[in-house]
Amino acid sequence: MLFDLHLHSRYSVDALTKPETIVKIMKKNKFGFSLTDHNNVDAYTKGKITQLAKKEGVFLIPGEEIKVLENTSSDAKCVGEVIGYFLQKEIKPSTFESIFDQIKEQDALLSCPHPFDWPRKNFKEFPSLWKKFDAMEVYNARAYYQGLNKKSVDFFETVAKGKIAPLANSDAHTPEELGNGLTEIDAENETEFRKAIKKRQTIPIPMGKANLWHHFQTQMARKHWMKER
Repeated sequence: MLFDLHLHSRYSVDALTKPETIVKIMKKNKFGFSLTDHNNVDAYTKGKITQLAKKEGVFLIPGEEIKVLENTSSDAKCVGEVIGYFLQKEIKPSTFESIFDQIKEQDALLSCPHPFDWPRKNFKEFPSLWKKFDAMEVYNARAYYQGLNKKSVDFFETVAKGKIAPLANSDAHTPEELGNGLTEIDAENETEFRKAIKKRQTIPIPMGKANLWHHFQTQMARKHWMKER
C-alpha cells in the first residue's frame, strides 16, 4: 500500500487543505496517510478527520509535526522539527529530550522530516542523534533544492541503511501537492504498519515536487489571504 506520511491541513497556520478534502483525495487514489499538522492535533480533536477517514475506509495514522526547542526558556530558539506517529495526545514544542520521552511514553514512532533542508526547520542534531529515530525522510517534495534531498539519501545510504526506515513524503500544504511523495509499505492495519517501520521494510517513491506557486500559497495562508479548500 502507498502512504503519504507527512502533510498538513488548515489546522496548520501555513496550510489550506480541509480535512475532508484530504480524505477525499486519499480515498480516490487509494493512499493511506498521516496528517501531521504543526504543533497541534486539532484536526483530530476538532476537525474529526479520524471519523472522516474511518467512514470512507481510508487508512489513517495519527501524527503531529513538533517544533524542537533549544532549551525550556520562554524565548527558546527553534532548532528543528520532528514527527510523531501513533500519538495518543498532543505534544507541545519542547526540547528534543522532552519530546523523545513523550514519544516513548505514548508508544509512538519518531521520524525526522527534511533532515538536511537548511532553508526550513531541519533538526540540526539529527546526524548525531539518528539512532533514536524509527524513520527519516529521504525525499521531501517541498525541498527548495533537490540537492537537499540528495544529502538525506547520501546519509541514509552511508550511515543509516538497514537501521532506520526511509520515507518519501509530500509535506503537502495545498490539495494539489498530496501524493507528491509516497512510501510503499506492506500493511493493511496499524499492527502491520508498525512492524514494517520497525523492520525498515519501506520503499520511498518520489512522485513530484512542490512549485513556487505552492510555496507562495503557504505565505498567503499565514496571512489568511487565501480560502481553505
